[in-house]
Amino acid sequence: MKKLILSLFVLLCMSAFAIAQDRTVSGTVTSQGDNLPIPGVSVKIVGASGGAITGSDGKYSVSVPSGATALQFSFIGYTTQNKPINSSGVINVALVGDSQGLNEVVVTALGIRREKKALGFSVTEVKGDELANVGNQNVLNSMNGKVAGVQVVSSGGAPGQAARIVIRGGNKSLTGNNEPLFVIDGVPISNANDGNSAANEVEGVGTPNRSADINPDDIETMTVLKGSAASVLYGNRGSNGVVLITTKSGKASKGKPVITFNSNFALDNAINLPEFQTEFAQGTNGVYQEGVSRSFGPRIAGQEVKSNAAGKNVTLQAFDPRKDFLRTGSLINTNLSIAQSTEKSDYYFSAGQSKQESIVPNQGFNKANVRLNMNNKISEKLSFGVNVGYTRSWGDVPSLGQSGSNPFFALFGMPVSWNLKGYGYEREDGSQINFRGGAFDNPLWTVNKTFNNTQTDRLTGAVNAAYKANDWLDFSYRLGNDYYNDISKSFFDINTGSNPNGALTNTNTYRQELTSTFLININKRISEDFNFSATLGQDYNQRKSRIYQQIGTALSLPSITTMNNVAAFSPDYEYTSLRRTIGAFADLKFDYKNFLFLNITGRNEWSSTLPINNRTYFYPGINTAFVFNEVLGINPDILSFGKIRAGFAKTTRDADPYQIYNTYAKSSFGDGFTDGVEFPFGATPGFTVSDLVRNANLKPESTKEFEFGTELRFLKNRIGLDVTYFENKNTDGIVAVDISPATGFTNAVLNSGVTRARGIEIGLNASPFRSADFSWDINVTFSRIRSKILETYPGIDKFYLGGFSGNPAIYAVKGERYGSIIGTGYARDEQGRVITDDDGLPTFVDGMNLGHTEADWTGGIRNSFKYKGIGFDFLVDTRQGGFMYNGTEESLDFYGVTKGTADREKDFVFPGVNENSGQPNGVVIKKDGDYYSFAQGNEEYVYKNNWVKLREANLNYTFNLNKEKSIKSLTVGVYGRNLFIWTHVPHVDPESSSFGTGNGQGATRFAFPTTRSFGLNLKAVF
Repeated sequence: MKKLILSLFVLLCMSAFAIAQDRTVSGTVTSQGDNLPIPGVSVKIVGASGGAITGSDGKYSVSVPSGATALQFSFIGYTTQNKPINSSGVINVALVGDSQGLNEVVVTALGIRREKKALGFSVTEVKGDELANVGNQNVLNSMNGKVAGVQVVSSGGAPGQAARIVIRGGNKSLTGNNEPLFVIDGVPISNANDGNSAANEVEGVGTPNRSADINPDDIETMTVLKGSAASVLYGNRGSNGVVLITTKSGKASKGKPVITFNSNFALDNAINLPEFQTEFAQGTNGVYQEGVSRSFGPRIAGQEVKSNAAGKNVTLQAFDPRKDFLRTGSLINTNLSIAQSTEKSDYYFSAGQSKQESIVPNQGFNKANVRLNMNNKISEKLSFGVNVGYTRSWGDVPSLGQSGSNPFFALFGMPVSWNLKGYGYEREDGSQINFRGGAFDNPLWTVNKTFNNTQTDRLTGAVNAAYKANDWLDFSYRLGNDYYNDISKSFFDINTGSNPNGALTNTNTYRQELTSTFLININKRISEDFNFSATLGQDYNQRKSRIYQQIGTALSLPSITTMNNVAAFSPDYEYTSLRRTIGAFADLKFDYKNFLFLNITGRNEWSSTLPINNRTYFYPGINTAFVFNEVLGINPDILSFGKIRAGFAKTTRDADPYQIYNTYAKSSFGDGFTDGVEFPFGATPGFTVSDLVRNANLKPESTKEFEFGTELRFLKNRIGLDVTYFENKNTDGIVAVDISPATGFTNAVLNSGVTRARGIEIGLNASPFRSADFSWDINVTFSRIRSKILETYPGIDKFYLGGFSGNPAIYAVKGERYGSIIGTGYARDEQGRVITDDDGLPTFVDGMNLGHTEADWTGGIRNSFKYKGIGFDFLVDTRQGGFMYNGTEESLDFYGVTKGTADREKDFVFPGVNENSGQPNGVVIKKDGDYYSFAQGNEEYVYKNNWVKLREANLNYTFNLNKEKSIKSLTVGVYGRNLFIWTHVPHVDPESSSFGTGNGQGATRFAFPTTRSFGLNLKAVF
């Protein structure tokens, strides 16, 4: 009997112990409308910590502790449901679509989260996975074709090279910065390019802009605020639009830590290279001649010629110097992250590294990233958070433009008869072996005897705190910092073409931006029908920078890259700047029955860079939205959601520092026959007043912008349409105009110019087919923008935006669209026929407007397919209309190396009419070296800038693993980037630009070639 009682007691204890243990609950989440599985649904345990996310098949499995009473299922666009935990361990849920139409929450200005349906302005959100799936080092290059109204232009295919981003045309400032503000986790950051973003690309270095520091794997979402109504709370810095980046947190990782490993590897090759002739050797007038730049020598027929480079006679033959020089580049990205969320805190930590080798030998760009995001709920009222990101980037970046050390200047112009691999680049005495003289280097010399090294350390982050006083009032504060220090070194060895004595320059660039933001948030229901919310706040922004440069103009010994080896110096250069802005603002929101919304915004700002009388200015803004589908009783099976919206705001842009009062500059003078004198001369300093007249009455630039739009979703949200029309007018542009040298100055800063832009943006998404195993989604973007320069300045009809040494240049011309190519064009008669001279050659007119650079329209289409574990998506984007100048082709035609110059022996009659007789030209000529010297103007090389690109494609497979195993998810795939380009523009990628991030777009001359990438990726979740 005692044994029986003891046995029953043990059994009872074991049963109680078993009941107290965790148990597993699993199931499938589907949509009630079509009974299809829903991936990504959040499954939260009510009454305990922990949870799960449904997989691509809609299934989930979660470990439930004792005491838990229910599971909560939530997903954007569906009504949240709570389901009690039953004894069977299986809970299947059918979520009901939100009848109000996708209550999606998006991040808006100052990090304020709002329901998208309540917004009276256009905003577009891109998920982080869409930006990281093809391995771009600079995340901006992953935005092409994905956001209507946003244009990204790459400077070329060099690792880390800068990309320019503009929103709604990028012409609000006539000659100033037109790029948007970047904000990471509520902190404004710099996207500066400290290499060469200047208008004149005669020389420069292809350094990255600072968006390249952002780790794409850390991005949760990227939200684009396009218009002034959306960005008015950011003040003058948000006038060009705002790119809001929200990094990942641990909030979705309930319970146990989630470890994610992501890696990809890609190979890069140059595409859209010039097509070269292989028939004619180096020389002029049919005679072989080394040391000249042109390839109008004899026809290559295996004859012997004397070669000074080889030191003997050689057999004349065709080589392929481009193939001998270029290589296959590579990219390796690796990232590891860990995230976790508990009831009161969450964290996200990641570490990553990116290493890219260029298609040019000895060049590349690398970066290492670390990020920590933490949030902690200290009490029911008080919470605290920290976001910190550190990046170190380093590499050897290329020289650009017409610099003699741009490897593509000499490589593309190199005669086909030159044996690059066989001749080498350096003689025993250290002198350079080159096919030509002057300032242009053998590309092998460039990559072995010169370099442009850069290393940047960057720290961004913020601390923030929030206090919830009651259910309708809370306070928050954020202190953010963006700091970076760039150390760069440019070295040119002795016997470099442009620096025969050698040169060494060390540059240290420091920038820091400090932002303090205090917010009071009010959310109060006034009555059953009316709700009121408001954000009141104040912010402070300070930006400091310092540039210090040591310049050595001659070296003592070759190949030694320290300042101890410098024999002659230019005076050191130092520049510092400091600017501050203070803002106070209010954002008032009214909601009537959750279908009619009104938002009134006001901000007053004080700027330190403007005169006292003009340094304070006010930004008003108003927007409204009307959700009409339920109010009008429209069948939800036909129109699931309908909204119209409208918004207006005024924004301004202050001046750069030190534009108010005249400044001094270092003095120098010369007599035209000697090197002259540059101060300080010995111990004697010398300064002179700058030749730029500042303006003590300067006003800020001003923009007034209106937009109207609609959002519609049909057939249970299977089709979505977003259409926006906008118009902005921009006045009081801050420009520098030429003035008479008789005044003692050359330029003056003043307010002048009026521009306007009108446009339409369309976003379309559709799900043509969905089943339990297969889905097909389509996203389409389209934008059409028309800008116009309405006013310039009395007596001045155009402002310079960018150009080369000589013609042509890009200008903002009165009465024209923003960006006009001004150069040498054909003289024509009244009927438009080209006028020729008595020698049968065309005549020219200088200063002709050869076409605008603004696109007529741009667009993109992305298709995504999923079949069980297989995913495939591809993006095609296009630009149509506008013009571009192909300076690469013009230069290479002059050198006689392009395929088109091979017909030089054929008879040719230039189509036109004689300037004296008016009769059709009948003079027979040949397209020889003289023809390409005197008969080719810039107009011949201006093309319609039309192209279509298969921008990216991605094929992957996700293994369906047992959720109880250590590896929760495993995805492997292949991808490609810049796979195909369809264009009639020869020899170059028409999208690439020689002007970096500046306003003078639409021209290219020896830009770094675009690369095509093929890669492998692996993602594992533990």
